[in-house]
Amino acid sequence: MDETGAGVLGYGCVMDGRRAYERCTIYGDTPDHVDEAVQTAKESTRISHVREVQPTPTESIAPESAIGTFSQDVFIEYEFTEGIGPAFFSRGFVLNGTSQMEGGQETWPLLVQMDRCSLGRRMDEIQTEYDAKITMEHVTPADQDRFQSSFEDRLNELTPRQHQAYELARQNGYYEWPRETSVQELADDLGVSKTTFLEHLRSAENHLLDPPEAQDSVG
Repeated sequence: MDETGAGVLGYGCVMDGRRAYERCTIYGDTPDHVDEAVQTAKESTRISHVREVQPTPTESIAPESAIGTFSQDVFIEYEFTEGIGPAFFSRGFVLNGTSQMEGGQETWPLLVQMDRCSLGRRMDEIQTEYDAKITMEHVTPADQDRFQSSFEDRLNELTPRQHQAYELARQNGYYEWPRETSVQELADDLGVSKTTFLEHLRSAENHLLDPPEAQDSVG
């Protein structure tokens, strides 16, 4: 991307030990642009092997609506630590669509089954291990309609202290990424100990994100 300005779509990878294998689509404005990007990938020290799927870049059928006028599908092989994808997949994330790499940034639509605290810890691990800067644009429950329709009811069921702790955390950016406040700061604002505040907040989160009726329906 940096050297040629081309874009890349990724379709996920499979891993075998420390090796990762992935199909990608490299796209650009002209056949030469795409060829240059493929050659740059072949010369990269981070990619072990690149193999083109078709002999030459293909032209989009509807260029006005396509991601690039010409594209080339390739299979790539690389060390596990050389791509951010394996960092996600080895921690339980699933690619929910296609990843896109363009303009020096990568966008990954991911699906995962874990609570927000675990999600934050996993992201911290990846950022540290890969020296990456990760921004989560939004987190959406898989069953969004059910979640939205019943969320207000569950919010009203919280105790006054639970509701107060949750609203204080939400309003002060505790659920933003990166977090804009700490548990200790929130506890000080509420005039309680850190342990007491966490007890109220975790009880509120458990009820809002994993209500009793949802637990009863599992299994």
